[in-house]
Amino acid sequence: MDFSDATARFTILAFSGLLIAAAASDWRNFTVPNRYSLAMAALYPSYVIASGGDIDWVGALIYAAVAFVAGFLLFTLRLCGGGDIKLFVAVTLWTGPALMMPMVFYTSVAGGLLAAGMWLNFKVNRSAMPAHLVYASRNTSFRKQPMPYAVAIAVGGLFVALQLLARV
Repeated sequence: MDFSDATARFTILAFSGLLIAAAASDWRNFTVPNRYSLAMAALYPSYVIASGGDIDWVGALIYAAVAFVAGFLLFTLRLCGGGDIKLFVAVTLWTGPALMMPMVFYTSVAGGLLAAGMWLNFKVNRSAMPAHLVYASRNTSFRKQPMPYAVAIAVGGLFVALQLLARV
């Protein structure tokens, strides 16, 4: 393994760690600090340079820009939080065109499972879970419940990280 491979692996592992930290923050506080998304975006050029010329970084930038526009529309409609959108855009940058559909698939499946688990908790017994593990507000409508969607985005992002590690 040469220095560029080691650098590429390190940046992918750092990306993975940032994903886990963002998911944990969203799980605990329902916030995704900007520092995680910014750090992921800042690591990306290092990964591109270390990986050589086989990365479609222009396509990745285009996909990230499209994700930003779509996310901005979802944010203005109050369907997604701003932290989730920024995290998704940062993950999309790493995903690029080749892994976009699988990443969206795994993120969607994880989001569906997360929503189902939260709905089940809401319907069956909100008081059975410790408050610090699963938050359920006093609001009687499930639609008004916050959802730590960064957890689902992290699942899709970790899939991408595994695929990138396999290529290095």
